[in-house]
Amino acid sequence: MLVVVRAVRNIWIVFLKESIDNLRDRRSLFLALIYPVIGALLLGMLVSFVGGMFRGQGDSTLHLPVAGAERAPALISHLESKGVIIRPAPVDPRRAVRRGEADAVLVIPGGHAEKFAAQRTARLNMVVNATRLSTVIKVSRVVGLLRDYGREVGQQRLRAHGVDPGVAAPLEIRSTNVGRSRNLAGFFLNMLPPFIIFTIFVGGVYLAIDTTSGERERGSLEPLLANPVPRWQFMLGKAMATFAFTLTAVLVQLLAFKIMFEIVAAGEFGIKINPGLGAFIGVALLCLPLIGFAVALQIIVATVSRSYKETQTYLGLLPLLPSLPGMILVFVPVKAQIWMMAIPTFGQILLIGRLMRQETAVWLHIGVSVAATTLITTLLLAGAAHLYNRDRMLFGG
Repeated sequence: MLVVVRAVRNIWIVFLKESIDNLRDRRSLFLALIYPVIGALLLGMLVSFVGGMFRGQGDSTLHLPVAGAERAPALISHLESKGVIIRPAPVDPRRAVRRGEADAVLVIPGGHAEKFAAQRTARLNMVVNATRLSTVIKVSRVVGLLRDYGREVGQQRLRAHGVDPGVAAPLEIRSTNVGRSRNLAGFFLNMLPPFIIFTIFVGGVYLAIDTTSGERERGSLEPLLANPVPRWQFMLGKAMATFAFTLTAVLVQLLAFKIMFEIVAAGEFGIKINPGLGAFIGVALLCLPLIGFAVALQIIVATVSRSYKETQTYLGLLPLLPSLPGMILVFVPVKAQIWMMAIPTFGQILLIGRLMRQETAVWLHIGVSVAATTLITTLLLAGAAHLYNRDRMLFGG
């Protein structure tokens, strides 16, 4: 029992020493307190910008340049009855749209009136530049109006021939959105996991570098390890300090995200996103084993690196690897399976996204993710302790 108490006391002393030293380091404080807020601000600005654009486009008057408007007077009348303001088309519609002088141009080709009068299919051309979001929003409104007009004319033609319009519509399709998020909310919620994972691998990185590579280059590591204390206790105290700084960064970021979502939900941004407090608490608990995993990796890299700059290089690239799957999953959703939960960072990305979208938690998945990441973290810390026991670690490599 005395041995355990002494070990805890030694680890605690090292933890306090490293924490106090790094509280004086502005880089550590910046990464732990300022950087996480930047991520929330960026996402909040993106949500407000895109949401405002959708809301503005939905409420604003639609101006549509039309080439050949005289060839389809009934269509033009229909569009104007829906509040669309028809404008003359530029001389070269393709060039105008390509240059951004017009979002879209409706082109009614020659022969349209004759085909329409003969009750044949008449073609309409929309010249668009789909690389601009404003264009996509505008075109979707125009296409919707054109389809409504085409459906109305088609039904009139069927009635004129004594045919029930229902004959041409054998299916009535209705979609029911069961997702809690509406509009683009789900898309933005899927962007949270990469931000959080990146913070986990960056929040305490300078502390991990400074407590090993930094002390080694300053010459303070050798006299520290000369004390009659097992080296694994020094390693664990340093790891705990790094863990504390990383956890602080994650909590600050989650708080910033919660505040941002409250502002967005209360404002008129056209997108309603506001996960509950329980979701954020669940994410924080889910991140605990992953923070330990990140810290263990950082300690190992800092131990085997030969210099401070080399450690900075390796640990600067490290956050990109676990964050990449989260960035991909923003656009390519993946159905969570049990084996995925055993992969650190990947399982957490899927679970964090599920919690943020306020979907039902699969406790088996959470249990496997926590157990697998904790086991791997334990093995990595054991490896770090073994590296600390080598005399070579005092010189790097």
